[in-house]
Amino acid sequence: MTTTSTTADDPVLDEIDRQITRLEQVQTESAAIDRIRKTERLIGRLESVQLWDTTALKTLRLTRETRGNIPKAHRGKGLGGEVALARSVSPARGKQHLELADTLSADMRHTSAALADGHIRAEHAQAVAKETSELSALQRRKVDAAMKDRYGTAGPRELANEARAHAQRLNPRAAADRFAKAKDHRRVTTQPAGDGLSKLIAIGPTADVVAAEQSLRQWAKTQVAKGKTQDKDGKKRTRDQLMFDELLQRIAGQSDAPAVKVEILLAMTPETLLAQGADPAWLVGHGPIPAPVARGWLADADLSVYLRRVFTDPQAQQILGLESQARRFPGGVRKMVLLRDNSCRTPFCEAPIVDTDHIVPHRDVGASNWKNASGLCAACNQTKENRGWRHEGDASTLHVITPTGHRYTNKAGPLIPGAEPQRAHDPKPPDGNHANDDASLERLPPGPSP
Repeated sequence: MTTTSTTADDPVLDEIDRQITRLEQVQTESAAIDRIRKTERLIGRLESVQLWDTTALKTLRLTRETRGNIPKAHRGKGLGGEVALARSVSPARGKQHLELADTLSADMRHTSAALADGHIRAEHAQAVAKETSELSALQRRKVDAAMKDRYGTAGPRELANEARAHAQRLNPRAAADRFAKAKDHRRVTTQPAGDGLSKLIAIGPTADVVAAEQSLRQWAKTQVAKGKTQDKDGKKRTRDQLMFDELLQRIAGQSDAPAVKVEILLAMTPETLLAQGADPAWLVGHGPIPAPVARGWLADADLSVYLRRVFTDPQAQQILGLESQARRFPGGVRKMVLLRDNSCRTPFCEAPIVDTDHIVPHRDVGASNWKNASGLCAACNQTKENRGWRHEGDASTLHVITPTGHRYTNKAGPLIPGAEPQRAHDPKPPDGNHANDDASLERLPPGPSP
């Protein structure tokens, strides 16, 4: 294949290109981290320029074709393919890039500004734009304004969840209708994973899929605790390997494993229980659920998973209490941490929470209470123990300090993202002395019954 290209002079970008070739190797670890951070910011700014030029390309093309009396239905045809070739990506990604440029320039000035300043990358902007694609222009602008303070502190998945929550609040009935229609697309597929492995992918209603995964996980943890990890050949298996083997056995109908009770934390404001409440509920670890759908789940007597409701104040900022009718579980702090952090608390990680970690280590007399607790994934919890790493903070803010002395901060977002912005206020963390035991949690005021 032969490719012919014509490149116009662009003094500024050409100078940037020349200067990059003159960069010398860094001499210190701190300088290396500084350059990585500066480069990341520069990439975001260059992506903003690329999107800006994409908008200009479309405007220029449509203007020329309009003057040339090209029929309206034929104007701009093939632009996505041109952009894809210029970016060396697939036509689908070229079309996506073109749509993102349109959305940012028309309705998302705060997101566009964050990208232009290098606070986010195009993937962050794309995550928000995708979740608002079915909203009206006015609604999309409201989401854009509500998200502006989250840029630079949250990763793409977290931003997508929060944008989806705002979209569900602004149009809860449409969101509930999409949920209902999506159920018809439940399916099981496979994808190659390399090295003789494949992925078994089951896509279905969130409550059912989460219940199945948690049932397997809890069963595997029990087997590990009992020391029953060997396979038929006597080889020791990890928890993940146990989960996979048990899944295959259950699918084949060969397992006699007892049913495992599964609990899912579903956070909601008192208003969400009422017919007029529009604020979405929040399924911990997975994201927003439209208010009508959450009310339907709670009214469904056949739902196979126990939904333990966690009630918040009307501003969705504080935990008021855990539903007290369920049996008492050890680890009340862990449940509250799961709700507050939702995913790993390390800035930009977004992996599922595995460990409830002490910000100030227990070996350094760190308290086992709400203010000193962080939800971390297994990898980040291990990384924290390496030489030169440390965490500082409290229930509302976590600072991660790396061996080079660089500090990365993650501030807790709203308990239920997507709640009415004008009702929000500064969060007041619960009393750490009472968040440390289940008995106090059960004494908290129970929420209303549906």
